[in-house]
Amino acid sequence: MNNPIKILHIDGDYRVVYMVISDGKQVKSSLPLEIAVSMLKNEKFDLILSEPQNIAILTPQTAAGKWSF
Repeated sequence: MNNPIKILHIDGDYRVVYMVISDGKQVKSSLPLEIAVSMLKNEKFDLILSEPQNIAILTPQTAAGKWSF
């Protein structure tokens, strides 16, 4: 995987979806909330969306531009 983009989405019912986008491909996985909390402690995400808290956290990217389309 070349510079994967990692996204964590928590919906209003605390269901969690983990997405990885790389080389034009997207992989989605549903996770238990307990696993997501553990991942938040150990992983770096490019984007975290949390509907219960009504927040979005975007990790700053380097000047080289990780987001190339």
